[in-house]
Amino acid sequence: MNIMQLSVLKNAGCAGGCKFCGLSITSQVNRQANLTANDFERSFEQARIAQARLEIVFPTVGANQLEVFDLLHQLQPFIQRYADVELAVNPGICTRPAFYSQLIALGVDRYRNNLECSRRLFRDMVPARPLAQEEKLRSLAIAREAGLKIDTGWLCGLGESAEDIEDILQLLSIASPDSITLNFFDPEESAETFTHTPPAVDTGLERLGSLKTHFSTIELTLGGAYELWLGPDALSLSGANGLYVGRFLDHGLKGAQISATKGSC
Repeated sequence: MNIMQLSVLKNAGCAGGCKFCGLSITSQVNRQANLTANDFERSFEQARIAQARLEIVFPTVGANQLEVFDLLHQLQPFIQRYADVELAVNPGICTRPAFYSQLIALGVDRYRNNLECSRRLFRDMVPARPLAQEEKLRSLAIAREAGLKIDTGWLCGLGESAEDIEDILQLLSIASPDSITLNFFDPEESAETFTHTPPAVDTGLERLGSLKTHFSTIELTLGGAYELWLGPDALSLSGANGLYVGRFLDHGLKGAQISATKGSC
């Protein structure tokens, strides 16, 4: 299953401070978005044509719940008109069960929260939120209990060791997701410079092979820098179930390099 992504980022960036993420406010990438009703309709239509699901990505670490609900209320005409398009949301961390029940009532089918990497690497890459992975796991469990399908992801290429790989596979097993996305880190999209593993076919396929071995019955998709390590033949080479076929509509994979400005969500 392919996935179209639509980011509703409205300011200078996400306040999460993740070193690996180009959405971070520490990155120098222009992400200003001016989304209109036509943009949302086009995203639903593109997802229908591509027979993909649509995933809406919110702008902050744990987006304000009212902001999520307000947008979903505005999207109701599209959600109802495109009822055949499976809708996922990526709003960050929330451990309130009622939040997920309300998402379902508003037409959401899936909840995504990426576990990213091993616990050791996560503490290094997200120093401002060292306990966030535990909250991510709780959010995924609560969403699943509420009746949503749950998606998560592994960001490889951060210089992980064999121990790191074993640990992220354990975390993914705990989450017991319906879908896992393998994101290969793209150094040109990072907020900060650090030692990483250059995207390469052999490494990427080895990481994907680990997922196939441990999660043989779970949907596996490719995201991140798959274009760098597999190119246009990603699906045929990897045997994955799908791709992120849509790029973030607010800044693309390669944004213009300008000075980031601070803003509030």
